[in-house]
Amino acid sequence: MKKLALAVSIGLGIASLPSFAATQVSSEADFFSKDGEITTAENYAVFESSRQILKNQDLAGINKFLHKRELTPTDQQPVVRMNRDTYYSMAVVDVSEGASITLPEVPDGKYLSYQVVTEDHRIQAMGYGGGTFELKTHTGNHVYIVVRLDATFSEVEARKVQDQMSINANSNKMFSAEQVNKESFNRVENELKAQMPTILKRDGSQALTGMFTDPNDESKELYTEEKYAVGAAIGWGGAQIKDNIYEISGNYPANQCHQATFEDPKNQAFWSITVYDKAGFMFNDVANLSSNTAKPNADGSYTISFGCGDDAPNNIQTANDSDVFNLGIRHYMPSQKVTDGYRILPTVKAVK
Repeated sequence: MKKLALAVSIGLGIASLPSFAATQVSSEADFFSKDGEITTAENYAVFESSRQILKNQDLAGINKFLHKRELTPTDQQPVVRMNRDTYYSMAVVDVSEGASITLPEVPDGKYLSYQVVTEDHRIQAMGYGGGTFELKTHTGNHVYIVVRLDATFSEVEARKVQDQMSINANSNKMFSAEQVNKESFNRVENELKAQMPTILKRDGSQALTGMFTDPNDESKELYTEEKYAVGAAIGWGGAQIKDNIYEISGNYPANQCHQATFEDPKNQAFWSITVYDKAGFMFNDVANLSSNTAKPNADGSYTISFGCGDDAPNNIQTANDSDVFNLGIRHYMPSQKVTDGYRILPTVKAVK
């Protein structure tokens, strides 16, 4: 497999950027205020992006990486539906006067990606290969960078690659955002998340199409206001469908065994399956399997088991405090087969 690097950037279609007449803050600790701006479905994606940018800025500052030296721990999940497919490195970059990111080369068969999230949550198309990449945005002065290394790197190997990453920016002004009313923010977020089951039922395999798009490329034709808002709530920072196709299930009872047997999607990178609780968080330290870790059947297909016991093939535990579980399936650099509509979720069945 060729060397990989993923370039994604996220932004807003119709919601306006924050008003500069409002109180501006540069720390997540000050983001919520009783007198802050009221959140609506139209501005939620902007406000959630501001919160995520401020959170990372608090931890790492500006134009500096925050490296996660281990796969995502259960007790450290800053956003919903994270995974253990990759090691993460994040940064907030001031691109107002020009900026770039430099990534090292990695061995063939290894996955290295970078993703650019804009202030208004739209997604630029991915790019592949090590090198120096210009960072730009269609709005605002800052971007949020996520670099991923696949889990086949050991922690020592991942650290070595991470330490060779660098950011070059000609300005280092801190990001600031207007204060937001917390009660309205939480209410709208929950309302948006609650729309996902209806979208899944209505759109099936195309449920996430239109959530993560760029106003400056062909993906803009897929954009919808509904999908844009819901996407920010259920999976902030997602990728364009031509670069990473997601499958998100409804809830299954955690006290019943389920299995999925499916043909290998043969993605250009890999596929993964992660188990989440009702709120969308991983609940134990062995929460996922991928084409890099699952054992295939003799015919090349895969059987993944959910809550079926240690003797079941490729079993992932599902017992958790919410009494239900749901699945997030990712196709990294999806194959034409997946792009054309092949999905794993329909193969998930209850086993008596």
